Amino acid sequence: REIQRTATWLLRLMWSFRFLVLLLATCTALNLSPLPPRKAPLPPLSCTPPLTATVALSLSLLLTPTICFAAAPTAEDIKISKGYEQISGLLDNWNEATTNCKTSNDNPYKGNCDRTPIKVMEVLGYKSTTSPLFNAEKTLLQVQLNGELDKVLAERWGDDSKKIRSEELRYQAAVDSYLQSSDEGSGLAYISSWGEANPGGGKDRIELFIERSKQDVLNCQKSLGIVKDVLGI
Repeated sequence: REIQRTATWLLRLMWSFRFLVLLLATCTALNLSPLPPRKAPLPPLSCTPPLTATVALSLSLLLTPTICFAAAPTAEDIKISKGYEQISGLLDNWNEATTNCKTSNDNPYKGNCDRTPIKVMEVLGYKSTTSPLFNAEKTLLQVQLNGELDKVLAERWGDDSKKIRSEELRYQAAVDSYLQSSDEGSGLAYISSWGEANPGGGKDRIELFIERSKQDVLNCQKSLGIVKDVLGI
């Protein structure tokens, strides 16, 4: 019985060996491995980004345009700019703006035109409260009181105190010149409106004072141009 058990065990061992040899031969022929392949070790973790990513990020930061938003204009800036535009428009169309041709049925004849100073007083802010130059003295003074002038000059000229002082004096001189010319121009325009009604007056007196007021309007344009230049508007 012992011999029989031993023979049976040897027979099983032989069949297992033959099976293993057959399996190895089959895997070799098919270029397979009976054992699972080993995985390649993972590279060590690193907190440093790859060089290409770093370069790309740097380039993107360099090439990205910087967007600068200009400060919104103040209410005073808008009034000054609109007033300057209206004065320029008045001067560009002086004769048309200061002439009124009657077209009513009572005066149907051609050439029935009179000079009128109304437009001059309107533009200079002496006729309507809706004019951008109405109460211009307050507007120009407010630019100094609200700190806008100091801020603009500091941004434009930095630590150049000499240049800043020069621009401050330039601004003040332009304001003084504008206010004087504005008062005189409006005053002459008002006098012209009574040129025909006064004793010894006539249409020629109206035209005389209107044309005199034109020089003051030119001075107003020049002075406001300096104000705009100092403020950068």
